[in-house]
Amino acid sequence: MKTIKNTTMTFTATHSTYDPTLFAGVAKYYSQYRPRYNDDLYQLLIEEFQLDGTGRLLDLATGTGLIAIALSNQFTEVIGLDPDPEMLREAQQEAELANIHNIQWINSQAENLSAQLGEFRLITIGRAYHWFDKPKVLQLASDRLIQGGGIAITYSHQDIWHSTESWKIAVLEVVKKYLGAKRRVGNGTIENLDATYAELPRLLEQSGFTTPLLKTIIIDKTWTIDSWVGYLYSTAFCRPDYFGDRLNAFEQEMRETLAALFPSGGFIEQIPFDIYLGHKN
Repeated sequence: MKTIKNTTMTFTATHSTYDPTLFAGVAKYYSQYRPRYNDDLYQLLIEEFQLDGTGRLLDLATGTGLIAIALSNQFTEVIGLDPDPEMLREAQQEAELANIHNIQWINSQAENLSAQLGEFRLITIGRAYHWFDKPKVLQLASDRLIQGGGIAITYSHQDIWHSTESWKIAVLEVVKKYLGAKRRVGNGTIENLDATYAELPRLLEQSGFTTPLLKTIIIDKTWTIDSWVGYLYSTAFCRPDYFGDRLNAFEQEMRETLAALFPSGGFIEQIPFDIYLGHKN
């Protein structure tokens, strides 16, 4: 696969070029603290695409393999593709612990998707579409699907950067105090993810898919102060290395803020996920 060179850039809602520093050093936090999809998502995919244990799945930007591993029993073979080797190492370890052996992990960008990988029954993209060269990746995905195959793309817009909930506003203020007002992502910043997904249905149709269905599932996530801090460290906007020698001060203030908001030390967040479902036309 193509060697990826380090770049410095600013991300926008309409263009994305891969930055290999996006998730540098966060894979262990990602694997442990990122909210997992619930069975509602997987049942939706099974029913919509009539999954039956045959065919092949391609999970683009698989990260630590959450979707690839969960759906592995619905396919003969699964490919988990990601440009971050640290993420793939975590994914492989998770699969081995679960005694799953039909997944192949490939270190590559989605933009490099080639015919050498063969054809797929389903292609999934979980919480990563906004990082892509979107028209290019969607067209490549369409080209790699069998006739009647499908694509599923997930997105949650209720993170701390897009929320009116008072506790998330308070948490975001602490992040901004230490890292600045703009949302950092690797060597750049990013704004207005919602606009990126607003254009997704049009781009799917332009890439050879039927008018996509939009479904929403709700995940009830129970947090502790420890797990919330771990989650922050799993994100591209709050990587531990951003803080330098201020990391301990940030974490202490974040813990104090959460303790004041949730004296019991735990709280439940309802996380809505939008799922865009398209069939190859």
